Amino acid sequence: MTGTSTSALQDNFKRMPNGPYNKRMQQLLKTTVFALAVLMALGTKADSQQLLSGDEIQSQIIGHSFRGKKGILSVSLHYAPYGTVTMQSPVGSGEGSWTLSGNRLCMKLMTGPRKADECLTFTSGPGGTYHTSNGLRLTKAK
Repeated sequence: MTGTSTSALQDNFKRMPNGPYNKRMQQLLKTTVFALAVLMALGTKADSQQLLSGDEIQSQIIGHSFRGKKGILSVSLHYAPYGTVTMQSPVGSGEGSWTLSGNRLCMKLMTGPRKADECLTFTSGPGGTYHTSNGLRLTKAK
């Protein structure tokens, strides 16, 4: 040792946990651990919700009927196997066509309260739900 007695080191060590520097370090450590936990959780969620491939859209979306919600809006959708889509909502109904382009389902609604021409990607969510790239949450209709 360099002239510092063991009891002096022990005294310094005993004082550190209650010192202002150590309290700031503890708070910084807690904040850092919390931030890392949040980032890890977000990273896990993003990884577990991979985009559906074209084949997965074909098998899981096409030929099925769904109830959809986006905020307070609700809609019923049916993607028929032969390239048509029908939509019903509280404000009206519509129909159009769909095509598959890679991992995107492109829809063109030609009638109804909201005409649309858009291509959507899908991710699968918990409990058999799907989320579209335009914010719609879909659940298979029974």
